[in-house]
Amino acid sequence: MSNRLLLMMFATLASLLQPLGCPAHAQDAPTPAFEQLGPDSLPQPGVPAGKITTGLFRSQLFPNTIREYSVYVPAAYDGTQPACLMVFQDGHAYADLSGQFRVPTVFDNLIHRGEMPATVAVFVNPGHSGDPLPANRWSASNRSFEYDTLSDQYARFLQQELIPHVQRELQLNLSTDPEDRALCGISSGGICAFTAAWEHPEWFRKVLSHVGSFTNIRGGHNCETLIRKTEKRPLRVFLQAGENDLDNEHGNWWLANQQMQRALQFRGYDHRFVGGQGGHNGRHGGAILPDSLRWLWRDHVVGGTQQEQTKVEAADAYAEKSIVFTGGEYRDETFRYRLLKPPTTDQPLPLVVFLHGAGERGTDNRLQLLYLPDQLAQPRWRQRFPCYVLAPQCRPDRKWMNVDWSAPGDPEMPKDPSDQLQVVLQMIQKTIAEEQIDRSRIYLTGLSMGGFGSFDLAIRHPDLFAAVAPICGAADPSQVGRLKDHPLWIVHGDQDQAVPVERSRSAAAALRKAGGNPTYVELPGVGHNSWNPAYNDEDGLLPWLFRQRRAAAVPETR
Repeated sequence: MSNRLLLMMFATLASLLQPLGCPAHAQDAPTPAFEQLGPDSLPQPGVPAGKITTGLFRSQLFPNTIREYSVYVPAAYDGTQPACLMVFQDGHAYADLSGQFRVPTVFDNLIHRGEMPATVAVFVNPGHSGDPLPANRWSASNRSFEYDTLSDQYARFLQQELIPHVQRELQLNLSTDPEDRALCGISSGGICAFTAAWEHPEWFRKVLSHVGSFTNIRGGHNCETLIRKTEKRPLRVFLQAGENDLDNEHGNWWLANQQMQRALQFRGYDHRFVGGQGGHNGRHGGAILPDSLRWLWRDHVVGGTQQEQTKVEAADAYAEKSIVFTGGEYRDETFRYRLLKPPTTDQPLPLVVFLHGAGERGTDNRLQLLYLPDQLAQPRWRQRFPCYVLAPQCRPDRKWMNVDWSAPGDPEMPKDPSDQLQVVLQMIQKTIAEEQIDRSRIYLTGLSMGGFGSFDLAIRHPDLFAAVAPICGAADPSQVGRLKDHPLWIVHGDQDQAVPVERSRSAAAALRKAGGNPTYVELPGVGHNSWNPAYNDEDGLLPWLFRQRRAAAVPETR
């Protein structure tokens, strides 16, 4: 390339950066309504602030470059469960507490109110060759190459270099679930965020782009064609753009973002486009950032009102059902159970199967409604997670899994399921046949004795369930590897005196050894009742459970 062409290219790129760093109108000019920051972007009384640390990083994938980064850890993070992660390109612009975005303050407010999950933010600047780093951070020498190039190099930089470095340095427990990982950027950082998720949706699946440069700087105008001509990928994309954005030899930013929106719509992507009258800056994007984040993370939190509501009696909400079972010691025996139906049944919805603990055994068809069944019967939870809930009841002096709870060490899985578990399987099959069940979203969870039973039933029928959540239970380490390809969320209190925490540790270790990737949450200082914090965590187990879906649904059973 000739020197003249290089100079022209650098001059053009410099013109792209100028509007981002410098206001287009005078400081004393009134701020248009659509660019005004709301209370979510300002510090609020009683809201704890997260902690921010900074550092420098030298990359091997981008040789001879150095970059600044900072990490925000929310006050709500305690490390007991994997935190969500959001990486901001041109991080200096997003981390600035007096800038256009003010991400740490927005995160503080939304996380405190339960409107987004506890999320660690990594703010990273583009790499720069040479010393010192430029005073104008938009002028880092490697910015355009890293951000505007359509390749997977930047995604690999994040996944293989920067994120592991941050985890090691700060000892963070970060989720590896791509649904829990988001990317964000402005201008060239916007297309960079999209490209990284597009190239590796197994690592990142959420994208937030502000005035993204989907133009022909380095081939970015091809993104909308790639979307149209490629099989749909599991991404969620939020695009913000302004009709007064740049229009130059690389393209028209406003039109390019509209083309992206049309392509995403054509392919049926989960996406949202918000256009405004703004230019090539972050003012409009900053004003709508709180709503953008609520939309992006909407299925990770319970949400809804936290005000006191009239309590619904679970026994009134759940219908009484029964089946006749023959097997083992039973001949034509009637087993009663409870079924919660969603408010409307005009479409297939998930089925949650709940196995209670030893204290709820009986024949009254009522005790088993304690804890999760009661919780899911309340209006706020029914509105947020419309579903069917199946609550069987184990007979007195019987078990979901026929093992000696008092025996030391891990249980050995019996050759045959217990009679009680066979009854549960028939209840599930009957419910699938009679109700509008989404067969790709059948979930199994249980506590204590029900934790044992959840492992046992899932191991015997791994293709039936989309996800399994055993709480303070136990599994046979030699058999639990059959669930290595299934989503599991395992919970145990480290002070449990009834079922030692070693049982869940052993199950999680066996799953990992088999190649699985379970989420294991060990609650410090919590005894046997670990189901209370587990089920009540508003950005933890239950939102995770309802996000899971089987790729191939189980066939209908008649």
